[in-house]
Amino acid sequence: MPRSAEHGEQTKRNIAQRARTLFEEKGYSATTLEDIRKASDSSKGSIYYHFKNKETLFLYILEQSMQAWLDEWSRLEAPLSTAKEKLYRLAAHYADDFRNPLVRAGEEFAGSTEGDAEIRDRLHALTRLHYPAFQRVIEEGIANGEFRDIPLEDMTYILSGLLGGLSIAYYEVDMERLSALYKRAVDVLLQGIQND
Repeated sequence: MPRSAEHGEQTKRNIAQRARTLFEEKGYSATTLEDIRKASDSSKGSIYYHFKNKETLFLYILEQSMQAWLDEWSRLEAPLSTAKEKLYRLAAHYADDFRNPLVRAGEEFAGSTEGDAEIRDRLHALTRLHYPAFQRVIEEGIANGEFRDIPLEDMTYILSGLLGGLSIAYYEVDMERLSALYKRAVDVLLQGIQND
């Protein structure tokens, strides 16, 4: 990578890192581009060079966060030997993500973007980034006889809906209880898909 491109990428990462801290502390709406400019010690021109607007900057941060989640999942999954173990660990990893301080700002952001189709489409694409991880666990379980042979697409939607839908409990219970609920959800799911 040429030095100027490397410097530009470093500037982009710095802006995103400083903006992420602000979004986590203040929320999405309360964080202004001026706050980000000051925190990152960047010019407005530099911010706009790298990011079209605050929305694209926030999406970039969400995409980085999702990639970190997926990378961590790969690390967590590696030592596990059965699909059943992986399914339990996947649910726990999903629940653990509610400790991420970016979650609240992300919810606020999602509620503020209904008018922009491009932003909505990118947000929707982000929610589907979990799918390959879900599918690998399901495929492995079917292949090694742990799970009944249920269509992969159906099981992906069911698992995604189960883990995503259970997130509503995040607003009502503490993290310990939330983690227990995710484990119980896998218990219930396995009753329906396990090969006896």
